[in-house]
Amino acid sequence: MSINDIRTGISYFGNRNPQHCLTDVENIKKHNCNFIVHTFSENDMSFYKETLSEIVRISKEGGLEVYIDPWGVGRVFGGEAASDFALNYRDTCQLFSTGEPAPACCINNPRFRDFMTTWISEAQEIGADVAFWDEPHFFIEWGKEEAEQRWTCWCRFCREKYQKSFGSPIPAGLNKDMIKFRENSVVDFLLFLTDYAHDKNMRNALCLLPNRDHRFGISDWSRAAALPHLDIIGTDPYWLWFDKDIDNFFGRHCTELVNLAKRHGKEAQVWIQNFKIPAGREKEISKAVELAYGKGIRNFAAWSYLGTAYMSYIKSDNPELVWETLGESYGRVLSNNILRS
Repeated sequence: MSINDIRTGISYFGNRNPQHCLTDVENIKKHNCNFIVHTFSENDMSFYKETLSEIVRISKEGGLEVYIDPWGVGRVFGGEAASDFALNYRDTCQLFSTGEPAPACCINNPRFRDFMTTWISEAQEIGADVAFWDEPHFFIEWGKEEAEQRWTCWCRFCREKYQKSFGSPIPAGLNKDMIKFRENSVVDFLLFLTDYAHDKNMRNALCLLPNRDHRFGISDWSRAAALPHLDIIGTDPYWLWFDKDIDNFFGRHCTELVNLAKRHGKEAQVWIQNFKIPAGREKEISKAVELAYGKGIRNFAAWSYLGTAYMSYIKSDNPELVWETLGESYGRVLSNNILRS
């Protein structure tokens, strides 16, 4: 196994100063990363496109492969960024089963799909190597009891698409056919995105939420893995964020992911938690990298740079130690010399 066969990456957001990025890229390379995931939000599209192009150029000249992430775009993808598109074009929003609008665009809405082709084209223009599809999902009301009663989507396009697919009106409840329809819609949306990005000469990477619950994602990952122009399939089983055991939760997802990728001829990618790490638990980062490597993972990514020191909402207690721990763990992976810390 050569170093070139192993990918080690980090997400990078919050900075739009190219001069600062020069220093950060040097630091990222020093910490044994060979790719970078840049976020490209709606705000970036409106106000920072040329700046992002320069930042991408700096990243590539520094020797990093560049992924571009539609961070919070339409509130359909992962990320804390807001969506002006959903606000400005209310007709594209998902509708709850109660008839109320959700603050997110519908993946079956043609106008939103047209907007996503613009996003892909601009991602290609600024120099992306890989389009990174980050946790695509219908709107989720995290932690709310009414989430089972208030679900999406009941918009005109979903009702029409359901009628055409099932030969009957969209149901009043979240029954098995509606669950199947939602999963079909996500897979069809991903097919649309990955085909278009492939036509723009970009590779495609997908990160699925590590949850098979029908409210949060798709239960049959093989349907996504089978997409013809998907190159990399991944998930982000953040054991501390979800308050799970690292071996049973993180390790199990690595095993499933590697087996899935092998069956479909894809590259398996796992995300390492590098945010909101409590003091004293930094060594679990090394354990996660070692565990994933042992399961057969050769594409590692982490969220995010510097232990997410610059985002107070998910800042680690000791971000410098988190960042150093990840860099050292990546170094051992690249040297093919995993040792338990």
